[in-house]
Amino acid sequence: MNQRLSVSEQHLYAKLTWPEVREAVALGKVIILPIGSTEQHGHHLPIDVDNFLCTNFALEAGRRAPDKILVAPTIPYGFNVHAFDFPGTMHVPRNPFVDYVVDVCKSFSYHGFKRIILFDGHGSNMPPLNLAARRVALETDALCACLIWTSLLTVDPEHMKTWRESRIPGGCAHACELETSAYLHFGADKVQMEKAEDNIAWYNYPENSRFGGVDLLTGGGVLKVVEWTSTYTPQGVVGQATLGTAEKGRIVVEEATLRLLQFVEAFQDWPDPQRRDHHTTPPTSPLPAD
Repeated sequence: MNQRLSVSEQHLYAKLTWPEVREAVALGKVIILPIGSTEQHGHHLPIDVDNFLCTNFALEAGRRAPDKILVAPTIPYGFNVHAFDFPGTMHVPRNPFVDYVVDVCKSFSYHGFKRIILFDGHGSNMPPLNLAARRVALETDALCACLIWTSLLTVDPEHMKTWRESRIPGGCAHACELETSAYLHFGADKVQMEKAEDNIAWYNYPENSRFGGVDLLTGGGVLKVVEWTSTYTPQGVVGQATLGTAEKGRIVVEEATLRLLQFVEAFQDWPDPQRRDHHTTPPTSPLPAD
């Protein structure tokens, strides 16, 4: 990579010139595209939590492996109409959201980047982002992975025991012990811990969670009932925010970054997909619409 860029900038897509983009393609760098949301996170956290966290996790990985990773500019708005009873929340409808993400990824693929990670910071983005990733794989010759950063903390099922104190399920769900701790690590000056409150949503109590229960780290049970956010939290918290600490955030960041780097290294080496049409007679009709 051109030495015009410092080591601390070589993982930043937006800082490259077009010849440097060409060099990055030749190196086979993996694109990490952070995708978040602008939404309420209780009284103690800013509305940029989802954007701030997924971006900073991606940047941390990029700083550690600038020869392998390019972190693209963050997409800051997501699928979020269910939280509109809380001021500040922004929403993009499903189809425009999916189309936008797919077109961004098609642009990366066109320029030669064939390994793309949709790196999510907002739980409700996952269904449309899974669809987007499938479309990218079907409509380009790139491989596109989709994950939410919290899933990296479940690779080692024992790791959660090293930091988590909140109840299971429901202690880590939204503006909770986990998100508060991660934000305290990356940006403690923006967290108003004196305003932090706990709230266990009604569906996470034992008498109600036989089939459900929502938790960022232990899954969502066998079914999910989606409601307006304001029906199960008075202040926007779903979990135990008061248990958040910067030290827990440090532990979480180290684990998530390690697992992301491991995935990037493996993803780079995945074989390029090769379609095999098993029809005896070649199809004469177009593929069905997505």
